[in-house]
Amino acid sequence: MYKKILIASLALIAGLASCKKDDPTPSPNPPSTLTIDGVASTLEFYQLDTAHLSVAGVAKDAAAKAVWVVNGAKAAEGATFDFTTAHPGKYEVTLTVDGKSAKHTYTVAPRFSEGAFLLNEGNSGNETGSLTYIHPSKKLVIDQAYFHINGTKLGNVCQDLAFGNDKVYIISQNGPRNGGEGLLTIAEAGSLKKVKVYNDATLAQKWPTHIAVIRDHIYLRADYKATPTSPKGCIYRGTEDGGFTLIPETEGVMKMRMAQIGERLFALTSDSKVLMIQGTQVVRELDLSPAKPTGIAVSHDGKLWVSTTSPNAILKVDPTPDNFVALDTHVLDKSISATGPQSWERTTSSAFFAHGDKLYFTGQSSVIYCHDFATSKTSQVIDVKTIDGVGTSANQYYNSLGVDPATGELYYAAFEDYSTYNKKNVTMVLKADGTKLLLKEKVNSFPAGFYFIPNAASRTGANQ
Repeated sequence: MYKKILIASLALIAGLASCKKDDPTPSPNPPSTLTIDGVASTLEFYQLDTAHLSVAGVAKDAAAKAVWVVNGAKAAEGATFDFTTAHPGKYEVTLTVDGKSAKHTYTVAPRFSEGAFLLNEGNSGNETGSLTYIHPSKKLVIDQAYFHINGTKLGNVCQDLAFGNDKVYIISQNGPRNGGEGLLTIAEAGSLKKVKVYNDATLAQKWPTHIAVIRDHIYLRADYKATPTSPKGCIYRGTEDGGFTLIPETEGVMKMRMAQIGERLFALTSDSKVLMIQGTQVVRELDLSPAKPTGIAVSHDGKLWVSTTSPNAILKVDPTPDNFVALDTHVLDKSISATGPQSWERTTSSAFFAHGDKLYFTGQSSVIYCHDFATSKTSQVIDVKTIDGVGTSANQYYNSLGVDPATGELYYAAFEDYSTYNKKNVTMVLKADGTKLLLKEKVNSFPAGFYFIPNAASRTGANQ
């Protein structure tokens, strides 16, 4: 979208990639004194947008000597100036030609207040983690979004992300390897501007994989065994400043996303339990055996969804301490497994995702299924390989599914194979019926999963 700043003998023409206001009608007869005419008092656009500015109304040789100043600092010389910034705020742009000047103030708004992130692990051998930003209604995809804002890279093998305290918390398994900056990266929720990077050699040795945030406390699920004889995986609690200590009786917690309701955290275990954690202790356990849990999420009505294999089922669970039981169970005729064809190809996000009473899953394939808990019916939505532009780029399922809990739109990211993952991969957004809304190639690298940006009111809470 374009806006024009009209000055008597000097005009500033601003072309905005993503302007928030309607185009004004320029004055056909600019006034004879030096003024700004034909625009609103403030031009607004977003981080990483570009305002293409140029001089008009003066001789070509004079325009070539124009000086552009942003917030008091010289930014460019010449007849044109592309103004862009990675950080929100007020920016006063001043143009000077032959001793005459004009200025205008731009308001740059946070870019990442809505939409979704795709967190990428990256190749553990030679890459770091990364964030891909997706806004389907704007047809906008920004690869390496965190790097574009901060000029630094996330840690090696990013595995999980949480929102809380109006911040984004990103955990990497291997910390500062391959040029990555750290184990735990904390950024502003709306702008992705870096707040803090936390590194701790002892914690890094425990290989943290998943994160949840409840008020000022951070919960980390780690691969490390609490004792040589205990099952793999346990949960630690600390803060942004560290101090992570083991929560007793969390041994065997699975390498999978946790769920949070109020002050309570819920995690799955390898011996078929759902743990209810509050503060620094396990306060309740729900035994699902002989079924094997494969995913957990908060339902739209404040209950818990839990998926299992043996049998393939969806359970609705009461999350209250006084009645921690399965309220209803639906057995499915489709696999809702978290493990792929190879035993090590395991989903670490979740085997399913929900929108209202509809739960979507793939069984580790390119086919998306929907189980409607209200009608007890399971149906196929689409095989993503049949979508134009996908083909073999969706051969490999790898934490590939996500569902926007607000809109019900389906997100899917996959790649061809482990040798061509960075050359042939695809990321897409679909309507609930499988209709394509957005498709982009080469913007994922071993997906860790999709994360939907909560609104400003809920960003101060905890992990969604």
